Amino acid sequence: MVTLAAVFAVAATAGAQDEVYLRVTSPGLQRVVVAMPPLAPRPGADAVAGEAFTAALTRDLGATAVLSLLPDDVVRSVIPVPNDPARTRAEYRAAGAQFLLDGSLASSGSQLVTEVRLWDLTSGEVAYSRRLQAAATLAPTMAHTLANELLRLFTGKPGPFLSRIAFISDRTGAKELWVMRWDGSETQQMTSHKSIALAPAWSADGQWLAFTSFMRGQPQLFVLKPTQGYLRPLSTLPGVNTSASFSPDGSQVAFAAGAGGNTDIYVAPVAGGEPQRLTASRAIDTQPAWSPSGRQIAFTSTAAGSPQLYLMDAEGTNVRRLTLDDRFADEAAWAPDGVRLAYTTWVENRFQIATLDLRTGHREVIAGPGSNESPCWSPDGTMLVFVSNRTGSSQIFVTDAGGNPRQLTREGSNLQPSWVAQVQ
Repeated sequence: MVTLAAVFAVAATAGAQDEVYLRVTSPGLQRVVVAMPPLAPRPGADAVAGEAFTAALTRDLGATAVLSLLPDDVVRSVIPVPNDPARTRAEYRAAGAQFLLDGSLASSGSQLVTEVRLWDLTSGEVAYSRRLQAAATLAPTMAHTLANELLRLFTGKPGPFLSRIAFISDRTGAKELWVMRWDGSETQQMTSHKSIALAPAWSADGQWLAFTSFMRGQPQLFVLKPTQGYLRPLSTLPGVNTSASFSPDGSQVAFAAGAGGNTDIYVAPVAGGEPQRLTASRAIDTQPAWSPSGRQIAFTSTAAGSPQLYLMDAEGTNVRRLTLDDRFADEAAWAPDGVRLAYTTWVENRFQIATLDLRTGHREVIAGPGSNESPCWSPDGTMLVFVSNRTGSSQIFVTDAGGNPRQLTREGSNLQPSWVAQVQ
């Protein structure tokens, strides 16, 4: 068992004002242009750590829906005016930037230290300042922390850059549970059971991971504390025990269980206790997904013949069908806003991702090359992670805010991503 390192020990001072510069819900939102020239290295600064910090920060900010970095060639074309920083900032504004992020990098023993300021080029005032210090090996974590705070400044909400994605990979020869950062870096193997692990699911606070394992022969549902390596069974009902979904408060797990080809939806307390069955039909009911409000559970059922999405109250009552225009619908995933679902559908003999707005009933298929399935929203609701075989094997991809996919995994086959804001 490999546990997550305590990588969030980033020391920092200074603060930012509380003003929110953008409302991302505004229609027709235009991205804010930020100039980010290279941070000035002080004598003795760790060049490798500095490069890792800059690369991670650039990648993070470039993936947001609200910020656009001034192109490097334009940044390089701005010639600093000696001894006149105000004039230099005016040059960046003339080049098309609305904000300027500048600062320095230094080293203190084995620590990397960065000091940054974000200038509002319209008012000429400092909109944000920050000093971060941590071990040089944690340079990317410092960058993710800074990117999160900058996004909070502009939108009022933190970004997803300290988030983690759990997934299943066979890269070691067996299907094991793994965790990586949102950008595919820092992969960590969580199980070494040399068996079959399936369907990971995070609790909202990042304290628990639920997953199915065959390590004891029959498929059983387990919960794991990633930071401690603490593992215990949650359900050992006959037949399958899979497709876990935590309630928003983390106190319960919905899952599918049953034998003889007939599965139903159950709920079990995380603290332990008898599972309670929510559905009881001859159909196959599986893939429960707890809504962000905690009041409803979406799930897949074959009650109408083909797999379709249904919705029920958290007590198992008031069941109604959601998908009416799909030959096949499965793997529902709630957006954090609680009004959108992403799911897997079947289009022209391939799996594809679709979204459904529960307010309007509007359905949209997000077609892509190959087969695409197992969608999961980022914690801020601006990106989707999913599985695709477009490269010849099953790999995990993530869309940026503009919907453009980027491959996160390459080694082995990788499946069933689950995204959480931060591991506690």
